[in-house]
Amino acid sequence: MRGGMAALAHAGLDQSFPEKGLTIPINRFRSCNGPHSLRARVGAWLLIAAAASGAAFGCAGKPDAGPDAAAVKAHANAGYTPERRYQTTALQDTWLIESEPVDVRLLIPAQTGSYPLVLYFPGLGESPDGGLAWRQSWAQAGYAVLSAQPVKYGAAVWSSDRARVGDFLDIAKDAFAAPSLATRTGLARALLDETWHRSRSAHATALGRIDMSRVAVAGYDLGAQTAMMIAGESVQGIEVLQVPEGVKCVLALSPYADFSGMGMESNFISIRLPVLSVTSAQDTDAYGLVKSAAVRRAPYQYMPANQKYLLVLSGAPHSLLAGSAVPAQGSPESGSETEAEPGLMSEKPSGSDESRGHKKRQGASSTTQASSAQRAMEVAQVQSVTTAFLDATVKNDPIGSEWLSRNAQRWLGESADLRSK
Repeated sequence: MRGGMAALAHAGLDQSFPEKGLTIPINRFRSCNGPHSLRARVGAWLLIAAAASGAAFGCAGKPDAGPDAAAVKAHANAGYTPERRYQTTALQDTWLIESEPVDVRLLIPAQTGSYPLVLYFPGLGESPDGGLAWRQSWAQAGYAVLSAQPVKYGAAVWSSDRARVGDFLDIAKDAFAAPSLATRTGLARALLDETWHRSRSAHATALGRIDMSRVAVAGYDLGAQTAMMIAGESVQGIEVLQVPEGVKCVLALSPYADFSGMGMESNFISIRLPVLSVTSAQDTDAYGLVKSAAVRRAPYQYMPANQKYLLVLSGAPHSLLAGSAVPAQGSPESGSETEAEPGLMSEKPSGSDESRGHKKRQGASSTTQASSAQRAMEVAQVQSVTTAFLDATVKNDPIGSEWLSRNAQRWLGESADLRSK
C-alpha cells in the first residue's frame, strides 16, 4: 500500500485516484496526556492504520461500490481529532468597511477564553453563511471564525440585470479581474484592522475573545483569490499587500489561477506564509471560467517550499468545496441539497420503492446513496486536513504537524492525495 502511495505522491497534476477509505475510529487516543502524549497518540494511530489497511482496502473489490453512512462516520472518526471539541455560539452583523457594507457572521466557542481567528471569505454570489461545514468544524476545534462577504459580491450578484439574462461568464470574469481583486484585497486588510479594533473595544463581547496575534485567512473560489493576496500573491497592476501582523497561514479552497498575462511563477514565488490549497480532479466551476481542474493546482506548484500543502480529492465537484451542504441520502446529485451536520449524513427519507417495486429505480437509488455518501466522505476529509493544518500553523500544535506529515495520507488512502513541500 505504501508503494502505491509513494507513486501517487510523485504523480503528475492530472493524476486521478480511486475512491476508497478507512473505517476504524481512534478518538480515544486523542485524550492522552503527559510528556509522551505525542508519541502515544501518533503511535496508536499508526498501529490502527496498519490494521485498517487490510480491513478497509481488502473489501474494496467492487469497483463501483461506494461507502455507506456507517463507513462515512467511521472514516470521519478515524481522521484528525483536535485536542478538544467546543460548543459554539453564532452572531451576525453588517459592518461598514471603507464605505462598503460587509455582512459578517461569527462562530466562536461558547466557553470563555481567548481563541485564534480564522477570517473566511465565501465564493462569488454566496452569503457569509456559506462554508458552514468548514466554519463549524474549525469553531468546534477552538477557533473564532469570522465569515465576511461584501454585499455587492454576495447574493445580489445573481439578481443583477446581467444574471437575469444568463451572462454568468462575464459576471465571473469581472469579479475575478484585477480591479475587483484590488478592491477586495483592500477590504480584506481593512476588515482585519476593524476586527482588531473591535476586539480591543471596552464594549466588545464575543469579539473581545478573539486573539488577533494568531490569525488564519481562508477562502473559497472568489474568496480563495482574496486569501491568496493576503498570503503574498503578486498580480500585475495591484500593489503587493504587506502581510498583516499576526497572520500565520492561508487556506485556499478551490484556488484561482489565470494562465494569461504574466508567467505563473512570478505570481506565486513571493508567497512565504504556510498555505494549504484544496482542490479536486473535477474542480471546474459552473461559470465556465476555469475549464481545467489542473489549473487550480498551479499555485502550489509555483509557490516556494516550506509548509506548502496541496490536498487533491478524487472526484469532488467544485460546489462541494463551498462547504455549504451535503446531498441527503436519496436526493439527486444535481438537484436540491439538504443541510447536514458537517461530515455526517442526513437520515434517508422514507421512499416508496416497496410500493412501486421497480428494480431499476432501486438500483438508481442505491447509486445515488453511494454518491451522497462519497460526498460526505470528502467533506470529512477536508475537515480533518484543514483543521490539522490550522492547528499546526496557528496553534503550533506538534500533533497537527505530525498528523499531516506522517498519518494524513494513510488515513486518506487512495481516495485523495496530500502533497507537501
